[in-house]
Order: sequence, then structure tokens, then C-alpha cells
Amino acid sequence: MTSETQKFRHLLVIEDQSGRRTVNLQASTYTIGRHPSNKIVLKSAMVSRQHAVLLRVCDPSTGQYFFRLIDGDLQGKRSVNGITVNGMPCQSRILQHRDLIIFGGEVRARYHCLSNLSDSDFNRYTHALAFASIPDGYVPNAAKTALVERQMSQLSDVQLLRLSSFPELSPYPIIELSPHGHITYVNPAAISAFPDLEDTGFGHPLLAWIQENSRCDQRFFLQEVIVGDRTYEVTVHSLRESDLIRCYITDITERKRSEMALRISEERYALAAEGANDGLWDWHIVDASMYYSRRWEQLVGEPPGTLKPTIEEWWQRVHPDDRQRVQTDMQEHLLGARPHFECEFRIKHADGSYRWMRSRGKALRNEQGQPYRIAGSMTDVTEYHLIQEQILHDALHDAMTGLPNRVLMMDRLGQALIQRIRRPYKLFAVLFLDVDRFKLINDSLGHLAGDQLLIAIAQRLLACARAEDTVARLGGDEFAILVTDLTAPEQAIEIAERILLALDRPFLLDGHEVFTSASIGIAFPSAESSTAEDLLRDADTAMYRAKSLGKARYEVFSMAMRAQNIALMQTETELRRAAERNEFLVYYQPIVDLTCRCIVGFETLLRWQHPQRGIVSPGEFMTVAEETGLILPISWWVMAEACQQMQRWAVQFPQSRELTISVNLTGRHFQQTNLLPQLEAILSETGFPAQRLRLEVTEGVLIDNKEMAIAALKEIRAMGIGLYMDDFGTGYSSLSYLHRFPIDTLKIDRAFISPLDQEEQSLRIVHTIIALAQSLQLTVVAEGIETQGQYRALQTMGCTYGQGYFFARPLPAAKVEELLAQQSLQVLAS
Repeated sequence: MTSETQKFRHLLVIEDQSGRRTVNLQASTYTIGRHPSNKIVLKSAMVSRQHAVLLRVCDPSTGQYFFRLIDGDLQGKRSVNGITVNGMPCQSRILQHRDLIIFGGEVRARYHCLSNLSDSDFNRYTHALAFASIPDGYVPNAAKTALVERQMSQLSDVQLLRLSSFPELSPYPIIELSPHGHITYVNPAAISAFPDLEDTGFGHPLLAWIQENSRCDQRFFLQEVIVGDRTYEVTVHSLRESDLIRCYITDITERKRSEMALRISEERYALAAEGANDGLWDWHIVDASMYYSRRWEQLVGEPPGTLKPTIEEWWQRVHPDDRQRVQTDMQEHLLGARPHFECEFRIKHADGSYRWMRSRGKALRNEQGQPYRIAGSMTDVTEYHLIQEQILHDALHDAMTGLPNRVLMMDRLGQALIQRIRRPYKLFAVLFLDVDRFKLINDSLGHLAGDQLLIAIAQRLLACARAEDTVARLGGDEFAILVTDLTAPEQAIEIAERILLALDRPFLLDGHEVFTSASIGIAFPSAESSTAEDLLRDADTAMYRAKSLGKARYEVFSMAMRAQNIALMQTETELRRAAERNEFLVYYQPIVDLTCRCIVGFETLLRWQHPQRGIVSPGEFMTVAEETGLILPISWWVMAEACQQMQRWAVQFPQSRELTISVNLTGRHFQQTNLLPQLEAILSETGFPAQRLRLEVTEGVLIDNKEMAIAALKEIRAMGIGLYMDDFGTGYSSLSYLHRFPIDTLKIDRAFISPLDQEEQSLRIVHTIIALAQSLQLTVVAEGIETQGQYRALQTMGCTYGQGYFFARPLPAAKVEELLAQQSLQVLAS
């Protein structure tokens, strides 16, 4: 029997929508399904994209191979409509000759396993399959095919007897020798494997060692022999009664390679496990035994071999708060609800501390899907959790002071509001604190000193608050304190007073003794403040009220404050629209020469012609305009409008060509780099002479922007524009500033003029101011003259100019034109 006739042939005959075809199965793996990427493509909508897998499996005992059919893919995903083999549903099966397979209930296939066929017989058999039908149902397999029966009928009795003997039919080589090395019998498998054997005897490398070993008393002995690139296991049986030596030979090349591969794999696995720094565990569920690797023991701080081989050894070390969750995750995986077991938990170390661990594992299951073993790893992730905790801490705390930041404060405020919903009797308060004059300290001593001051303030705030309170830095020089568990509102006020007292003490910053204070707003929860943002906004509103009332104090929020804020916001919105809709008007109040009562000029005063409220005076909107910066475009518009109006009057009333016009400037103007170019542009566009323009600034503006103001005023003076110090006597009124600032005129504030004819002290103050101005060669303008007595007193003291209701109220342009139309400016004499 030759090696050619020992081959097994495997065929799969398929019948689908595209017809019938025969596949000669030779590859190790076949994927079967509807998608074109499969090795065997089935044309049917009932077939899944990957419906099944054919695996070639080798039998090491025979050297032959067979095919196992698996439903779905190798990852365990089953097909939609399943597989039946011989009429029975099937998930996995070792295929037998003539098995009938139905894929998805529609596509049929027949498996054929053929042996002992020559190539010509195999071709005839394959040709016959092309015309044979595949039945719809299962037909039991005959004991032998017709082809095999025909071959058997042709065998002689002697051949049948020989075929029935074990050595002839054995797939393993069998050799018999005489004690002298003569080969007496070789079976077909030996002839096929070693064709040159009969010519060499003991000289063949396979048998060279036998003669020496056969002289010993052993009847059986075993030896591994290498012939070429193959390894054989030779079992020698000494038959002394027959004077024969029989050798049974097995090719163990693949086994040796598998053993080598297994050893390399085990070494690789051991190195990988050790290098990964993970602890390994293996739980045999059936016998409840547990394996912990040495690294696992090290992770929990235990010496090698001291842990009991039970799962309870693990569970009892898990933190009580995490134990139920870990066991639940493990149980869900064992029940099939999770593809893997994966969980993070705290486990107790031998030193008593808890370490964070991450464990992963996967279960092995039997044919019924029941888990019988689960293994996995455990990794120490304590450092990762510490980093995450630090990141979270940094995200919720101020880096400089270490206090909670706005995010954490808002979260705790929200929690306090939720608790108040559940327990309406719980009282708490929010204190909003802003450091007074912090910008001055920061700009004068530097940002480092400013940071040190904020840190020192944070420490004093913590000392004033209680342990259950939250002190937070919201940003910049703003702090907030959440005061909880109050029994009365007065407790929050007491804390505010303690803070003011604590901040009253000096701070030592780089050798400088610095004093500061704070403005504090206090807000309590109410029906109108339903969110954390509302409550913090209310406290902020109260803080600004405290700052506006003089700083270094506290104010408790009231709804009137909110109404005022809403009104201010409404005013700001309407102001912006007023500029767009040209709702502003310029009024003109005459400035009078007190010796002749004739008009020498005008002061511009702004009025707002509100569509609903009528004419609105500046006192109702100038503060908002200042805070929002709208004062700049508005004041430039006033100046341009006044200059244009004066030019129109100069053409219409020639006697007005010498009159001056006064316009107010604010501190914001001196903060702008385009102050001088803007003035030049207005004078150029209107053609108004600079010598007739007067700019009025208050003492406060000059002091707050001292150096910048002096430089700007000198350049303005060089342009020929006159400069007035407005409201003199109400601010700093320092004589050193009077000679430093390049001003032309002092305007005495109405606060000194109003009581002039009633109080002797006011009379002396005004007389002193006039005398001072005259000694400095400055002109004097008295504001707010309303009575004949005030006028006479100022005239007597030598005051040059004045303005007020006694002469004329602020007038719109049309009323001024009526005055100018009289052809004489001496119209104000009574």
C-alpha cells in the first residue's frame, strides 16, 4: 500500500441560489457567510455576514486531520438563523462522512471524507457528486460507499488476511529485525517513511543504537532518535522466544515542536507577567480553590505563600464600602451579563493602609455555558488615583490661597439650597467680600506683594469663620463665605464684624506696613433667590452698596437693592439706545460778568429727552454713563455739538463772536491716549477757535490722574484752550496743586454760594478763595447764584464772573437765540 492511497480527501458540496459547487477542503480555516470577505461565500439573505467557521484539526495519534464546524465566528458571536446538521440544531460538530448541513434554513451542503482512493477514482467520485442531488432531509450514512465495496470485492483472500493484521493497517512504522540486524519485516507505513531502510539494517541512523541496547536484560526500552530534520520515538520490544526485535516508531517531530513552543510560550508568559508588574489570580470555581501569584501577595504586603487559597482571602481585604460592588461585578460576569470582569477598588495592605487596585478577568465556560474557572490580573493604581484626586483638588481650589474656588463655592451653595428645600427652617448666609484699595496696593508695591496680601487676608478670613463654614476666593480680590447652620441672622452679621475688625490690623508686606479694609455684602436665602447664582449676585449687590457708602463696612441685601440694580441696567440699555436715536440735547447756562451783568459765555449741560419720561437731568444717568464708559462718546458729541452751535450763532448773531463755551471733561478722558487728537479733530471739523473753548475738570480728576493730567493739561493749554477747575473747595483743594496745574479759572462750588447771605463763615471762606485766586492771577466763577444778596456779596468781594438761576436757568438753543436776538447781551439786569 503506497503513501498516495493513505491520503484522506475532504469535500464540501454546496447548493445555494448561485447553483451547485464542490469545494476541495485543504486549508486550515474556512470562514463561511454572505459577505464577500469569507473564503466560502453563500448566496442567500438567510445567511449571516459570517455564518460559520470550518477548522481543520489534526489528530496527533494518527497524523490525519478532520474538520470541526462552528456556528458563528471564533469570538463567540452566533449566526442569526443557525445551523442544522443531519436535522439537528448545531453549535459545534466534528463532521462525519455524508453529514447534511443546512445554513440559515435555506442553503444546503454535504460533507464527504474519502480515503484509499487513487487520483483517478477521486476524480470520478468528484464528477459524480456534481450530478448527485443533495436531499432536503437527513439520510443515514451507509457503512461503506459503493466505491469501497467494489474495491473490497476485488481483493484476494490472502490480501484480506494481510489487511486484517495490525502491522499492515497501522499508520505507524513497524520494523522487525533479527539479533544480527537483518530486517525481517517492514510494514507499509515504514516503507513509506524510510524507503532506504531495507538496504542498511542496523546501519540506518534510526536503528544504529538498537543492537547494543538489545544485549541487556530489558525486554522493552525507549529511545528518541533524530533522522534529518525529524524526531522519532522508537519503542523496542525484544522477543527472545522468537529471536526477533520489533520496533514501533512514532514521528514526534510536531510534538517536540509543540513542546518547545509551549515552553517558549510559558517563559514568555512568565516574563510578561513579571514585567507587567501585575498580580495574577486564578479561581477554580468547581473546587473553590484560588491561586495568588507572588506579585499579588506583594501588592497586599504579604510574604509569599502565606495567603489561604480561597476567594474569601481576597474579599475580606476589600474596603467595606467597595466590597459589595466588587462582588456584584464579579457575579454579573459569571452570569454572562458582562463580557469581562473589571473593577477598581480599595484593598487593605499589610501595613494597615488601603491601596487602590484595578482588577480584570475572564471566565472559562463549559458546553452548557456555565463558568468553571476565572483568571485575571490585579494592578496597583494608587498613584493614578492620587493624581486624579490632586487634579480634582486643583480644579476646585485656588492655587494661590488654597481656598475653595468659585466652582466649589457654587456647588456648596447649591447643596445648601437643596437642604433648605428639605428643611425650610435651616438658615444660612453668603458673605461677599471685596478688598478696598487693592489695586492701589498692587500697583504701588507690585504683584508679588499683592499676592502676599491676598494670602494673608485668606488666613484671617479662615480665622474669623467657623469650621463648618466655607471660605472661598472667587477671583482677583473677591472672597465669599458660606455661613451655615445659623440660628439667627445676627450670627452672620457678627462674623462680618469680626472680619472688619481683623482686617483693620496692619499687614506686613516685604517690610512695608500696609493697611486695608473690605466692603462686605450679606445675603440670606429667600423666595426670590432660588439658585446659587441668585444668592451670590444678591451678596455682590449688597457689597457694592457697602462700597458706595464709604467702604470698610457691611450691608445686608434687600429687594430694594435689586430693584435699583435693575433700574440701572435699564438705564444703561436706554442710554445706549439714546445715543443711537439722537435723544440727547445740549442746554446752555449763561456765564455772566458780575460787574455789568452781561453774558460772556455759556456752560454746556446735557439733557436726555426720554421718549416716556420727558426731559431727564444728568444726575439721573451720569453715574451709569461714567461706570459703563458711555460718558466718552456722549461728551465728545456734546463738545462737537456745542462748537457747531457757537459757530452758527456767530454767523446769525455777530455780537456773540467773542462768547466762550465751557465743556466738562471726566477722569476717563485723561485715561485715553487720543485725548489731544480728539480735541484737535473737533476744532478742525467745526472751525471753532480754540481760544473760545473752555474745558472744566474737577479736583478729584486732577488728583487721581496727577502726572498724566499735568502733562495733558499743559498740551491743552498750549493749544490755546482755557482750563477751569470745577467745584473748587469740595475736594482736596491743596495749594500745591493749584500752582502745579496749568489752570486759568477757579469755579467756586454752589455749596459755598448757597449760604452766602446767611452764614458769616461761608462769606469768609468765599472771600478767602477769591483772594487766593487773585493772588495766583486766576479768574473766579461763582456757581449757583440764586438770590440778589448772593450776587451783591460776590460783587462786593470782587468776584469776576458767575452763573445761576438768578441770571438764567440752563436753556435750550432756541431760548438762547431769543436772548441773542435782542441785539444786546446786557439783558439779565433785574
